[in-house]
This record gives sequence, C-alpha cells and structure tokens, in this order.
Amino acid sequence: MVFKQRPTHTTVDQFMGTQAFIDDPIDKMQCVGFIREYHNWNWDEGNIWTGGGNLDYQGYPNNQMKWAPSEAGWNFDGYYSNVKKANLVISPVIQGSVAWLQGRADFRNNQKPIDSTALNTTDPFSYKAKAFHMYQFAARYGSKKVPDSLLALAPGQPRLSGLNLIGYVEDWNEQDKDWEGEHAYFSPEEYAAMCSADYDGHGGTMNTGTVSFGVKSADPNMKLVMGGLAYPDLDYIIAMHRWFEQNRADKKFAADVINVHWYSWADGKGPHGGGPAKSPEEDDLEGRMKEFVEYRDEFLSGETEVWISEFGYDTHPESPLRVPVIDGCDAEEVQAQWIVRAYLAFAAAGVDKAMQYMLRDVDPSSSVQFASSGLVSKKGEWKPKKSWYYVYTMKNVLTGMKFIGKMSSGHDEVLIYKFKKVDESAGAYVLWCPTAKNLTVKSFQLPVSANVKSISSIEMTPGDTNGIEAELKIEEGKVFINVSERPVFVCVNHID
Repeated sequence: MVFKQRPTHTTVDQFMGTQAFIDDPIDKMQCVGFIREYHNWNWDEGNIWTGGGNLDYQGYPNNQMKWAPSEAGWNFDGYYSNVKKANLVISPVIQGSVAWLQGRADFRNNQKPIDSTALNTTDPFSYKAKAFHMYQFAARYGSKKVPDSLLALAPGQPRLSGLNLIGYVEDWNEQDKDWEGEHAYFSPEEYAAMCSADYDGHGGTMNTGTVSFGVKSADPNMKLVMGGLAYPDLDYIIAMHRWFEQNRADKKFAADVINVHWYSWADGKGPHGGGPAKSPEEDDLEGRMKEFVEYRDEFLSGETEVWISEFGYDTHPESPLRVPVIDGCDAEEVQAQWIVRAYLAFAAAGVDKAMQYMLRDVDPSSSVQFASSGLVSKKGEWKPKKSWYYVYTMKNVLTGMKFIGKMSSGHDEVLIYKFKKVDESAGAYVLWCPTAKNLTVKSFQLPVSANVKSISSIEMTPGDTNGIEAELKIEEGKVFINVSERPVFVCVNHID
C-alpha cells in the first residue's frame, strides 16, 4: 500500500506541548506552545466528589454549570483568557464522571458516564448527560454565541457564550484503562458511541428545539479530540471507525483528532518490567507513530490530526520509567536530551502535536512512575529542570518552522533532520547521536547549500531558554561541528 504523505498542520512551536493544571504558572508553560489541561467534569457542576459525593445536586436535565467561579472555586473564564493572552493554545481534557449521575454512594470517578438506568453502553443516547455538558462547555468557550435560553447556568454565573478562548476539547482520558476494571474500560464500540454523542449529538439526532448536545452543536469550529489511549493500539481506532460507519448516517469518524499515549518502558510491558526506560531511538518512537499517521492519511479526512498526548521520562533513580545515568551525564541531563529527541522523532513521523508528561513533578522524592517526569520541580517550587531549558530552546529556535525531511549524514551514529520556515527559505538542521553512551563525533562535516550565506550553531544549555549561539565558518561547502547525544541546531538563511 502506498500512503499519501501530508505535511503536519502545525509549526514546531505549536506542535510542542505539555500537560498542566489551572494552578500551574503560565510563565512556566511557555516553554511550549500547546497545553493539555487536565479538567475534571465535577469542577464545572454538582458537588465536588469526596468519597461517595453529595448527591443532592439534580444534574441533567436540570444542570447548573459553574465556570466563573467554578464549583472548585477557580475562575476558568479568567484562566483561559490569560492563557490565550500568553499566546498559548490549550486543549482541556474533560475527564472523570460525576457522583450525581450514577446516583449511588459507591461512585467511582472513572466509570462510564451513563445514567444508572441506562442499559446499552453502545447507544449514544446513554451518554446524554455527558454530551449535554460538552455542549455547554463548547457554548461558553467556543467561537459561536448560542441563544441564552440554551445555557444551563447556576444562579450568579455570568450569562456568556462564544468567548472564543478554546479551539480543542478532549473527550475523556485513557478510556482503555483495563487495569481499573470493567466499570472504567470502554470497548472501542462503547467509546465510539460516547464520542458520537459528544461530537454532535449523534449526528444531531439527540437535539430538540430546547436542548442541544455535543460540541459541534454549539460550535462547528471547535475540534473534538479523541481521548488519549493508554495503549497505542491502531486496532482500537479501526474498530471505532467501523462503528461510526455502521451507526452514523453520515458515516463520519466523529473525532477531529486521533490520540494515543506512549511511554518507553524497559520491556514494553509497563511499570512492572523494571527499568531504565528506552531512548526514543531504541524504542522507535518515530515508527510507532507513523502507523497512525499513515492510517489517517489513507482512511480519514485530510483535516484529521494525529496526536501523542502523553510521553516522558522520570528522573528519580528508582522509578521504572527512569532514564539511565550515562557516564558524564546525570539523570536531568539525559531526561532533557531524550525529551527533545522524542519531539524530533514525533515530528519526523508526521504527528501534528506531541505533549510531554508533564510540566511539574508530582513528587521528585517518589520512585513511583510519573512522579518525577516534570520539566520543573514540584508544585509551589516550580524550579526549572534542565529539560525545561532544553525544551524551551527547541521551541524558540524552531518557532515558525516545519519538519521537511531527513538528510543522510554518511555516519552510522549521526542523525540530521531538517526544518524550514513556512513560506521562507530560512531553516535549521538538527544533528545528534541517537546513542546512549555519551558519544561525541568531533568535527563532523555538515554539507550546506551554495545559497547559504549565514550559518550559526545553537547549543542547549541549562539556565538559558535561547541556547548558546556561535557563528560557523563555511569551508568548501561544509561546516565542521561537534555532534553529541544532546541535539544541536544549525540555523541557516537557506535550506533545501
């Protein structure tokens, strides 16, 4: 089969993302251009779930949404406005169910969001309460105003819609979490049914004259993001596609983004397999994501995006997701190098957005997986790790550029990727050794075009978000540069 290659939708600065919460500092988020915000449904309506939750709140169809302030006390109107002012794009991931929906004291946060009377979990109408909330969210933060009569707001809430602050919203998180049991695991058919409801009220069939459901019913411009799969299983997406074709009148794949997670465990079996984690190249991150890009290119709309919305590495020395300490490089250095190299691999695969997990450490003293994956230290400290500076530098150097291809290095242990400014001739080469032995190839010869008149290298370094720049001298069509496992950027006025 020959696949049609299509350029990614986004430049590198918008391709690079991380995970964050409403109480993370925006200045620390600016190391990337895109934020995936964990957003619990119960922050928006009903009583905050604690234990069994307070079941006095009536919920659907008598919802009372709270945004400013929210049920949790945060002002999401102000937060999303500040994020936009900082030139960041944000995608809230609406996750977790609500205690009032299940109506029982043994409520579990990740169980399927269906009414206790609903029996068919592959029927989109079983997810009406969830689809109603998604409509309300899109109505408030999307680009279109809706009739005031369609808003379901708590007393005292500003009656607003069409604030134009959000262009993406993600539908659940890791719906394939089989480790939590049947109540939390969605089969592909079950998730497709919920997605169809949350996308546009199952093709509009759920809508009435007085009540509307789904994101697109509120704002056709907002993109619904498929919840990130814990297991990057293309068969899951294929089964969803089949369900849409069999159950929607328009046969449309009812998500604008297909989305997976991937962590490079030592043996591919998860946190019980020991460590350390594999490098981006050893784990073939580019190849893993290419199959999703190729499926999209062949079988889905040309506007459908492909995301990897979680990847990353820990710095704690006993975590099963830890990076190795390589001679001459501490854990923070290796984590920083590997995160940048992972972004490069995903760009080469044609992924539209890649989101590192996550902005802050949960607990850097904990050996539990993901507790020390942050770019900065724990909440309240916010001290940048080396990875924060390296990621920020990559974003700054490659802002406005797209990946345009690889270049043969003529050396088994040197990779060269090329990036180019949109509608300009300027660009950058990125060079590195894809090894894990603290290798340096000295005085590597990089051939450049005869049209190159200005050329400089930029090295990532702790404490600097722009890197260290040095002019290079062209000698007989080549420049000489030391290449190590820490990627180096070579910026030129012209790149072929």
